[in-house]
Amino acid sequence: MSVKAAKDAARTPGRGGPEVRRADAPHGIAATDPEQVRNVALVGHSGAGKTLLIEAMLAVHGMISRKGSIAEGTTVSDSDPSAVRQQRSVTLSLVPLLVDGTKVNLLDTPGYPDFIGELRAGLRAADAALFVVSAVDGIDATTTALWGECESLGMPRAVVITRLDHPRADYDGVLAACQQAFGDAVLPLYVPVRSGGETSGLLGLLTGTVSDDSAGEAAAGSRDVDAGERAASEAARGRLIEGIIAESEDETLMDRYLGGEDIDTDVLTADLETAVARGSFFPVVPASAVTGLGTAELLEVLTRGFPSPVEGRLPEVTDLAGAPAAALACDPDGPLAAEVVRTTIDPFLGRVCLTRVFSGTLRADTPVHVGGHGLADRGHQDHDTDERVTHLYSPLGPNLRPVAHCVAGDICAVAKLGSAETGDTISAKDQPLLLATWEMPEPLMPVAVEADSRSDEDALARSLAKVAAGDPTLRVERNAETHQLILWCMGEAHADVVLDRLRDQGVKLHTVDVVTPLRETFAAPATGHGRHVKQSGGHGQYAVCDIDVEPLDRGGGFEFVDKTVGGVIPGTFISSVEKGVRAQMQKGLAAGFPVVDLRVTLVGGKAHSVDSSDAAFQAAGALALREAAAAGRIQLLEPVSAVSITVSEAHVGAVMSDLSARRGRLTGTATSGSELTEISAEVPDQELLKYAVELRALTAGTGRFRRRYLRHDPVPSGSSTPRL
Repeated sequence: MSVKAAKDAARTPGRGGPEVRRADAPHGIAATDPEQVRNVALVGHSGAGKTLLIEAMLAVHGMISRKGSIAEGTTVSDSDPSAVRQQRSVTLSLVPLLVDGTKVNLLDTPGYPDFIGELRAGLRAADAALFVVSAVDGIDATTTALWGECESLGMPRAVVITRLDHPRADYDGVLAACQQAFGDAVLPLYVPVRSGGETSGLLGLLTGTVSDDSAGEAAAGSRDVDAGERAASEAARGRLIEGIIAESEDETLMDRYLGGEDIDTDVLTADLETAVARGSFFPVVPASAVTGLGTAELLEVLTRGFPSPVEGRLPEVTDLAGAPAAALACDPDGPLAAEVVRTTIDPFLGRVCLTRVFSGTLRADTPVHVGGHGLADRGHQDHDTDERVTHLYSPLGPNLRPVAHCVAGDICAVAKLGSAETGDTISAKDQPLLLATWEMPEPLMPVAVEADSRSDEDALARSLAKVAAGDPTLRVERNAETHQLILWCMGEAHADVVLDRLRDQGVKLHTVDVVTPLRETFAAPATGHGRHVKQSGGHGQYAVCDIDVEPLDRGGGFEFVDKTVGGVIPGTFISSVEKGVRAQMQKGLAAGFPVVDLRVTLVGGKAHSVDSSDAAFQAAGALALREAAAAGRIQLLEPVSAVSITVSEAHVGAVMSDLSARRGRLTGTATSGSELTEISAEVPDQELLKYAVELRALTAGTGRFRRRYLRHDPVPSGSSTPRL
């Protein structure tokens, strides 16, 4: 498509946004050859313009009649109700385009850190990443960290600098920032041409042509570069050619170029495409989603520069027992191996699974095996089920357009798989396989929820199961000690989305404060007298016991010692006293938390030949412990976690100061990778309830931490005491 045609398409008037759904939609795009597929994840910080850039590309190809608006909730990618409410992407979304016979699967990923799970799923489904950077806001530390993550995966990348139409756009400054953050191999293929202080076109450094808007929309088109523009762009062109030649396998090119030879453009273009596909050269394209400028040039980079799935690396594969299986190849005739990268619930179709096919061909109306292993720690128990694929779809945002098949390398949506969850493998029924799961971030912010009424509890349980099936970054826990239902989330924005989805399904719920599971122990020795005597006619109850209580060292557990003499308590009832003490310890004494690290010595008591019983001595034992607690001093113990925090060197001081304010005890620091420091500390769990959010604020979104339970320590005097 010519630049002029692309611009005209982008400006076509009419109404945009999704207009059809499910099986009544027109047929979707189904690739037949993996070589003609490009899977590209659009990544970058929230607000960089990923979603609007996709709108512009859809408009270029006439797939929507008008570009949607984020404020109005009419964009194709952000059709999720939570995305409309928050006015930002919160889920992974697929938008396929057919560009000159090549199917380009654009994967719109959220830019907000709370939704890194959706981002990781997008990178798993993609073979290349397009970094979207705003010419107004520049790059942030999160984007820089994401570049490093893609680099570790060996993923080919390109950069598009958007919002050139904005009055505060600083293309040159942002380009320099990208080169400083991403490296010298980040070089522009095009540079903006300015007229009257505004961007009027793009100059192709290799082609020597300009896509010109200066004469107005009706005359938009291409022209040759003039002498002034050529002179102004000569330095950038020279750097580009040298960068391409440096990546060329032809070792004579550099000498020829330095010797003054004019290298043929076709040779440079071929070497450029090879270097981009190899992931060693990263082209930059300026663009504006508002005017459509740069959209056609960007699509050319995606189709000609980025690799096909055949050139990508495939996940490791095992059989159901975990034994290594033969390595996969991106072959439509190979064994079926596909992976669910996102799961949603459609009110008409049930579970809809966005699926990347790595090997084989997925066809409608065929039996498959659905298996999910390795996420038991997230509440997703291992499961294996044989099901039938009834329908396949090519998604376009919320629209599902039917297709007959999905070949290796392509992405489709599978409907009505009753057991499939995000991260599951879909394989042949007679040759079941498991793909190695991708790295999932650990949810570390707890949110306690309660149903509004007892009748809502069943609905809450059913809806939670559906939401958790599609979100591996959500962990659902029923705390055995506090009995609270805890949703472990990535942050406040993630929690809002989870709660929205539950309420959208008709669940009535509310949040409550998270109760930290404390422990109780005796701070000093004490004695207790338990007298349980009741006479109400007929068979009575009689039991008396005396105990000594003393605290043990932390982690000492519980000891029960019998020092009675003379048979004052029959031997059959000694264990009854212990049962009563243990039961009271589990119920708690001062604040309702379990009692630990205790030695109880039974020193005396009385029994009745008729009225004494097992139940009576259990009650007496519990009463004796309560009286000892009333006479002594109870110490509350709080859980303490070993925390490992990874931050950049620039934020080490702020993080350490914050840890001190949280009653944290620093245990060490160590260098972790390039310009990163790992801080080890011991921090009370009560101080970590919102730490996922607060650490992000302290470190500009780049800090991350891990935690594991260490021990229980005494609660400082003066601290508020939660009760069950």
